[in-house]
Amino acid sequence: MSFDDEWAQLVAKTNQDRWGRPRLNPHNGGGGGSQGDLTVEQDDLGLVGREAHKLYTGLKAHGRHPVSASKTAATQLTGDNLSSGAALAKVAETWETQVDTLLESCAHISNHLDFSSRSYGQEEEKIKTGMRNTQGQLMSPSRISEYYR
Repeated sequence: MSFDDEWAQLVAKTNQDRWGRPRLNPHNGGGGGSQGDLTVEQDDLGLVGREAHKLYTGLKAHGRHPVSASKTAATQLTGDNLSSGAALAKVAETWETQVDTLLESCAHISNHLDFSSRSYGQEEEKIKTGMRNTQGQLMSPSRISEYYR
């Protein structure tokens, strides 16, 4: 089979597989509607941020627990001229690196969502206060559009 034939088969297979995967609904230029719209509630952001913070706190308190015992065992095994001591030390080092990476990720998620939630609330408040008429009443979108006609 030539390269071109094999390449054509791979492209065709990829195009077939692509239709079976989930994908976002494209914007078709039509009116609103709930299908394909992305909405985020401020409470949802806060909830996810709190869960990330709880995971961070628990992991920070307990995630490194096996490291010290593993390093101690690795030192003893190495002292007894067993090659498994070096392997165990490498496992403990890798574990510690992975815990640190996960802690950093949880902190990043928590901080970002806290910021997003605060920012969302401030923006909502700005919109609410900016959409009042001269008498201080909230303006509906239909009332606002009157000013543009």
